[in-house]
Amino acid sequence: MEHTAQPAPEKRTETEASDEYLYQQSRSKVPRTDKEPTTTEPMRPPVGRFGIHPLKKYRLPCPQFTEPKELLSFSYSDRREICMDNRELKYYYPPQIDPLPHLFDGFEMQIKRDSMINEHIDGLLTSLCNVQKNSADQQPFQADFVMYRGMLTRIFTTPYSLRDSWSMNATKIGSTIYIEEDVTPEKIAERNGSSDWHRKLMYSGYRFESLCVVSKPPDELVREELDKELQSRSNAVVNTNSEYCSVFRTRLGAHSIISGAEVDCIDGKKPAELPNRLYRELKTSSVLDTQRKKESFERHKLLKFWAQSFIAGIPTVTVGYRDNEGILRSVEDIKTQDMPRRVRGQPGMWEANVCMNFADMLLQFFKDVVVNQGPDFQYRIKYDAEAQEVQVLPLGKCKPFLTQEYIAMIEK
Repeated sequence: MEHTAQPAPEKRTETEASDEYLYQQSRSKVPRTDKEPTTTEPMRPPVGRFGIHPLKKYRLPCPQFTEPKELLSFSYSDRREICMDNRELKYYYPPQIDPLPHLFDGFEMQIKRDSMINEHIDGLLTSLCNVQKNSADQQPFQADFVMYRGMLTRIFTTPYSLRDSWSMNATKIGSTIYIEEDVTPEKIAERNGSSDWHRKLMYSGYRFESLCVVSKPPDELVREELDKELQSRSNAVVNTNSEYCSVFRTRLGAHSIISGAEVDCIDGKKPAELPNRLYRELKTSSVLDTQRKKESFERHKLLKFWAQSFIAGIPTVTVGYRDNEGILRSVEDIKTQDMPRRVRGQPGMWEANVCMNFADMLLQFFKDVVVNQGPDFQYRIKYDAEAQEVQVLPLGKCKPFLTQEYIAMIEK
C-alpha cells in the first residue's frame, strides 16, 4: 500500500512572491531523468511520495537542532587508505595574496582520487567499528539515521534546488536507517567535470585549500618553520585522495543522526571537546563583480555553504574569490550564523527554517515508509525534479552496501 505524505496539490495555492519565483524557475529546463536504477528485481511502484509544495508548510519555527558532538575522527591517506588518526588534519593560516596566487597552477600535475570506485559509506562504518573495538561500552552507537553530511545537505537544500534531481539508497537494521548516495554514471561524470573549464574550476577549490593550510598549529611553528611551510604549500601538488573526516552525532527534531563530514582545516590546536567550534570550511567562488553574480552567489552557493557548515556545527567559511583567469583576487570570512540574515527578506532567496522543517518532515517520512529490515533489502530514495516530489521505491533483495564488519558488530 502506498504511503503518501503531504502530497503536492494539482494546482498551486502558494501566493508568496518568492515562492512563485522559485516555482516558476524550477519548472523551466528541468532535465529529464528517465533512466531507471539498476536492480536485480523488477522495479516496483513507490511505497511513498512526498510532495515538495507548497513551501509555506515549512514556514514554521525552526525544529530543535542539537549542536553536533564529535564522536571520533579519521583520515584518508594520500593513497586513499583509511587511517584511524588525525594525520590529514590541516591548520588554517591565511593565504598570501602578495603576489596574487593563480588557482589554476599545477592543474596538470594533480593526483586525483579514482571516481570510478564506489566507497559507499565504508569509511564511516569502519570508523564506528574501530571505536567499538576500543570502547568499554559494548553497545553499538545508536541513532535513527546514519549517513554522510552530503546526503543531509542535499535534503536541506532541496526546497531551493528544485531542478536538481538526486538519488540515494537506504537500508534499515533494527531502528536505524542507513543512507548512501546512489552513484550513477551521471554522478561519476559530474565528479569528473563536464569540460576542461569545469575541471579547472573544481581544481581551483582544492588549490585554494592547499594555499590556506599548514601541517601544524601555526603558534607551534617558529619563523623558519613557518616560512618553509608557506613556501612548500605554494608549490604543493594537489592530491584529492587525502582527507580528514569528523564523525559526529546530532539531532534534528525527533531524529537522532550520526554523520561524517570532510573537514578542510581547524583554527589552532584541536581541543578534546567540541572541536567543531574551531573547524573551518574553505570555498571558492567567481568574483562578485555584478549584481547578477552577487544574487546567484547568495541564492545558490551561500545556501550550500550554510547547510554544509550548519549541519556539522562549523562556525566559519572562508571564501576565495577568483577571476576568470583563476587569479585569487580577495578572501572573505563569513560566519555560518550570519548567512541566513544576509539573504533575509530578499525576493527569491532561501530561508533556514524552511530548509530545517523540510528536512525534519522528510526524515519522518523516511521512518514511516522504510520499514523492511535489511541489510540485503534496500530502498531507492529519489527526488524527481520533473514531478517535484521525493519518492521511495523498494528495490528488494540487493547486495548490502554496509560492510560485513559493521553488520557483524551490530548483530552481536
